[in-house]
Order: sequence, then structure tokens, then C-alpha cells
Amino acid sequence: MPQCRVNFYRACRFTLVALLLSNLTAQAQAEYSAVSKTESLQFNGITDLSEQQVGKIVFKQISQQLELPVEVELIPAKRAEREVNLGDAAGEIMRIYAYGVDNSNVIRVPTPYYSLKTTAFALKDNPHAQRLVNNINQANIGVVHGGKHTSHYVHSAKSVIQVSSTEQMMKLVRYKRVDLALTSYLDGLQFLKHNSIHGIVPLKSDVASHNLYIYLNHQHADLVPLFDDKIKQLKRTGQLAKMIRDAEAQVLAMQ
Repeated sequence: MPQCRVNFYRACRFTLVALLLSNLTAQAQAEYSAVSKTESLQFNGITDLSEQQVGKIVFKQISQQLELPVEVELIPAKRAEREVNLGDAAGEIMRIYAYGVDNSNVIRVPTPYYSLKTTAFALKDNPHAQRLVNNINQANIGVVHGGKHTSHYVHSAKSVIQVSSTEQMMKLVRYKRVDLALTSYLDGLQFLKHNSIHGIVPLKSDVASHNLYIYLNHQHADLVPLFDDKIKQLKRTGQLAKMIRDAEAQVLAMQ
């Protein structure tokens, strides 16, 4: 058989295989799209934290733009983490970078879509509070159990009391059982505002700042590029910043 005819047959065979693969890929995408529009995916967030309430609002708006039906439940941090690791939930809506390091069964959407500032709150008339922010190893602190952005201080502070809510943590400050309460700035501010508490204040310098990411169980890894591309697009257009401002205002106005 002449060489040109062999090359022709080879080219035809390659083209046929490519077309078959293309059709299979298109079919798989169509099937996924059809399923995703009829079945809601369960996502978890952390209860009783203001930035998670902001995240829930913004995350659902991002998902809506992707035409991806989702349900978001805010539950205790440890339970949320366990369910995502086991695959009982598709992912978590908002966690810091270290969450992905600590959990091998999850995959991080590379682009963060929010951030939080770990802030110390103290009695307004505590003369030592500001100094202790820079000397956590000398401070008695209160934290909400399971919060990743404050977990480091559990091991570095002089003493720690872990509680299940911001309300309980602020009571520790009020009754002078701890020097500092560590939480996000937005979370602490919302609690103080809604409860008309003026004797506890955020201290001037933030303890730390953290980017916040969407995490998915590995069985939903195909959603990572979809979320990542959408977040990048929303950032470029300025729409994400507006979504966050509106969500923060909504959360601060909640009773």
C-alpha cells in the first residue's frame, strides 16, 4: 500500500477517535448539567459567626450565577468539618487556607472570595488589654471552639477557655474570666451592636488577617474550576465587592 494512502487512513482514524472523544465529553457535560439543575448539593458553614452568614449570602449568589442549585446549612464547626471529610456534604462555604492543609479529603477553590480579621475584644476599662494583644502568651483568652483562625492561639496563650458561641465568649470577658475574646472583627462587632454592649470594645491592632476559600470534597473536584473562574470574573468586574458590601450590611442589620 502506498505510503500516502497509509497516512490518509491514519489521519482518518485519528479524526474519528477525536470526534468520538469530543462527543463523549459533550455528552458527559450535558448529563452533568442536567443533574446539577435538578439535584441540590449540600454545603456546610459554621453557625453563630457573622462572616459565615455573609459567606452564605455571597456563596448562594455565586452558585446561582453558575446555575448550580445548593443548600447551605450553618452548623457547629467540628460537625461541618467531619461531614465534608466523609463526603456527607459537598463542601464548606468559607474556611481559611490552613483548613485545606489539615484535611486531605478536601480540595480548595484557589481564589479566595472573602477575608476576615482576627480581632481581640476586651473590657473598655482594662488597662492591660492592648499590651496583651501583642503578648498573647501572657493573656487569658476565650475562643469559639472549632474556629480555624483562632486555633493557633489555643496553644500559645497563657490559658484558654473554649466555648460554643460568641455570646458565651463575650460573657467571659464581661465577668473577667478572660482578658481577651478572639473572633472576627465583623462577628464581634455585630454581637456588641445587637446587644447594645458598650463596655466591651475591639482593640486597635488586628491579631491576624486571613483569606477565606470555598472547599469541596474530592468527589466534587470538577466544580473547582467553575467556582474559581466565576470568582475571578466577579472580582474583575467589581461585582463581588458589591455583593460583599450588601451582604455585610444585611448581616449587621439582622436582629
